[in-house]
Parts: sequence; C-alpha cells; structure tokens
Amino acid sequence: MPPPYAGLDLVSPIDNMEPQYALELTNVFPGAGAPTIRNGYTRFATIGTTNAIKLITTLHLANGTSQLVACTNNKIYSVSESGTVTDVTGTTLPTSGDWQTVTYANRLYLCNGVNNAQVFNGTTCSDVTFTGVAKSSLINVTAHKERLYFIEANTLKVWYGGLQVTGTGGTPALTSFDLQYVCTRGGYLVGIGSFTNSANLATQEYFWACTSEGEIVFYTGTYAGDPGTWGIVARYYIGRPLGYRAFVRVNNDIWVITEQGIVPLSGLFQSDPEAALNIVSQRVNPLISQYALSTPFDHQWTGFFWPQGRRVYLSIPTTGSGCKFLVYSIDTKGWTVFELYSDTHALAATAFKNLPFYASSIGEIWQGETGQADAVIASAGQSILFNGRTAFSFYGSRSNYKAFKDIRPIMRVRRGVTLNLGLDTDFRRQPTVSSVTTLPGNFTPWGSPWGSPWSSDIEYVFDRFAVKGQGHCAAVRFGGSIKNTSMQILGFEIRYDIGGQV
Repeated sequence: MPPPYAGLDLVSPIDNMEPQYALELTNVFPGAGAPTIRNGYTRFATIGTTNAIKLITTLHLANGTSQLVACTNNKIYSVSESGTVTDVTGTTLPTSGDWQTVTYANRLYLCNGVNNAQVFNGTTCSDVTFTGVAKSSLINVTAHKERLYFIEANTLKVWYGGLQVTGTGGTPALTSFDLQYVCTRGGYLVGIGSFTNSANLATQEYFWACTSEGEIVFYTGTYAGDPGTWGIVARYYIGRPLGYRAFVRVNNDIWVITEQGIVPLSGLFQSDPEAALNIVSQRVNPLISQYALSTPFDHQWTGFFWPQGRRVYLSIPTTGSGCKFLVYSIDTKGWTVFELYSDTHALAATAFKNLPFYASSIGEIWQGETGQADAVIASAGQSILFNGRTAFSFYGSRSNYKAFKDIRPIMRVRRGVTLNLGLDTDFRRQPTVSSVTTLPGNFTPWGSPWGSPWSSDIEYVFDRFAVKGQGHCAAVRFGGSIKNTSMQILGFEIRYDIGGQV
C-alpha cells in the first residue's frame, strides 16, 4: 500500500478513495518524495512580557535585512534577525494588537480600526500624518500602483493617498472612494489589494475589493480618482471571508479563506466561483467549513507562503488563544494538519529568515521547522506527535473476506523507534492499536570513534509486525512520537489470508 503522499481527502466516498490519500493526517507533510514527519521548533525570542502576541509580520528593509514585527494589545516590538527585541511603540499606545499591515516604500503600515494608523520605518512607530478621515477608523491597508489605499471600518469606503505619498510628514489628504453604489449585497469592506491577472493575452494588474458578504469587484485603471481609466472589469460572489487577514498571497495569486473553503482569485477568471472553490482546497473544504462554524470571523484566520519549504500555511483558530495549521504542499497539491505541542504556541505566524515563525499567547516567539523536537528551550524539548489513517482498500476484491496477519511499515528513520500501528476493518475505527518498537540499530555515527561500521543513524527500516483484523477491507492506522530523529513513510506491506465471497 502506498503512503499517503497525496494528503487528506475528506470528500471522496470512504469505500472508493484513491489509495494515496488519507482519512486522517497530523504532523505528516505530504511533500515531494515521501510523506515526512514535520520538524520541531525552538524558542527564538521573548518580548519581555507574558501578553499575547496577536500579530507577527516581516518588514524587509532597503539594506537587505529584515525585521520581525510583533504586536500585543498595548505594544509594538521589532525583533532583529539575531533575536534582539526592541520596543518600538510610538506616542500612541495601542489598545488592540489586531493590526492589518502592508509594506510600502520600505515602511510597514499598520491599521486596526481602533487606534491611529501607524507607520514603522525600521526604527520606531509613529502615527501616519494623513488627513481627511479619522486615522483610528482605518482598519485595513494595501498598496496599489504606487499609492496607499485604506479601508474605513464598517463602511464600503476606500481612502487613497497621492502618488508615492508616504504619510510620514506634512498633512497630505486622503480621498474617499465609496463602493456602496457598486456593491449590491451590502455589508462592509474586509479586504483590498492588487492582483495580476495572467489569464488574459495581455497581463493586467487589477485593484480588488472584497466585502463581508463575499462580493468581490475588480477595477482597472491608474487610480480611483481617474475617471478616464478607472472602471469595473469583473464582479464575483463567493463565500463570506473569515477575517480581515483571510487573504493570503501565494506567489502572484491571492487565496481567500471563506466559510466554504479557499477561493484563489486566479480561479475566478478561469472558471466560475464554484469551480474556483475546488481548485486548491476541494478535499479539505469540509474541515474549513467545520471550524468556520465555531469561529465564523476572526483575525486569526490567516496564512503565509513559505517558498523555501514548498508549502502554504493556513492558521485555523481553535481557541481564543491558539491555532493549528492546515498546510498545503506546492509539489503534491496535498493537505495535512500541523499541530504544535500546544495550540497556544501558534496564536500568530509568518515567514521570517526563510523559515516559519510562530508567536504564542504568553509573549514567546518560536522558530519553526528547526531541530527534531517541539518547544525547545535551551536543550530541552518535547516529542513530536504524529498520526495518520490511510484510505480503505479492498485489496483487489470487494466480495472476498480477509483475515489480516501482519504489516510491514517501510520507513526511513533511526532504528529503535516506537510506533502505534494497526488496521481498521470494514470502515470501523478500532478502539486500540498496538505499540511496536523497531529493532535496535548497530551503527557508529559519522565522526564518532570507531566501534561498529560507520554509517548514518537514519536508515531504511522494514520490520514486520503481527496485526489482528478480519473483514472485506482495511485501512492502516499509524502514529506515535519521535524526538531527535527524522522519519519518512515510504509505504506498507500487508499480508492476509483471503477467504470466500461473503
């Protein structure tokens, strides 16, 4: 049986799934080559307080360096690439850490609809100097064709600045553009941004605006105040977006996290909205909808693209102080679930220093995909838990009864690892699975004094274990915990006696 290299499948009939999919998959990444247990994470910095970090984001500076910006409900901090934390809060003390951000002219702009909009220049934060609207009413921000655009909270109004105007000096005025005369379903604006449509013969850059009711309008033209070029080119209706940050940039596309699933904007121009909903997230849309019922609109519905890891992370709120991740493989198009040692360790997340970074509900910042243990502080750490449940297979015959005898998991791992292993038969989840331990290895790690044949401690393991179960079909259940080792799952060999037709 193949490993679940294609990821989760929550929509196919349980008796007719392709064998490369999984009914359950946690902390197993279905990337290129073979499914692999995710790496661990280690503490990178603490901000000096136990307050919840509601946002972390990255500011790329003109000198080629980057800073991590971390926001609590009353402070804004910058964290250097070496982990040095600096309080950069300006004269306006925040009362909410639920900021929305954009980088423009090597500055980070922050809006939350409660406090005055801020701009961080790499050294300190200050209020933007724009006029024309209350700065505390600006709740989202983007940059389009060298201008800043802001959303006024609880309205359908967009406010835009002048060409290459930064709002860091003087009193430049913002100009309003009201979409209440355009949007037909009411509600208020949630997201705005730029989208490059490459589906046409000539690539075009559009300005888009999405309402709380899932209505998206696309504009072409130079800017909103230019009647000679500015005009609507498309309008679509999708599911309601799940938050102000539920717009995830993946390369040149935008993925909108909605109550129905993920809608890539590129898919809207290639097909109808219902078909677009199934382009990237078809097999996990039920999971998104399930969590959307309990948390229908939240700032923690967000995500980021990690290009070096060939994956996209989507944050799924699980409590008021934590999240888990729904992770997508760029290579296999498969989905899995990542759960950290504690959901509270992932209240916010972003990509920084070419790695995922997580922020906790008690002021900690973690560097992800680092090492082979979770929540590493100094030299200590927790084991990485994982589990999976493959598709059910009839092993070539739907009508014949089988008596299953043993199973051989084929893995690349350090010998001596302990697994939970078993079979579910005839679509029933068995109450227990067996705990098994692979045979110990006999090796001397490279660079160690000679004592046995030099080799890597990671090797191919294919020990065979007895299992019990009878039925027409079976699914492999596997799980366990690992620490200080990696693991690839390459497949399963299952032996059984075949009986008569029943």
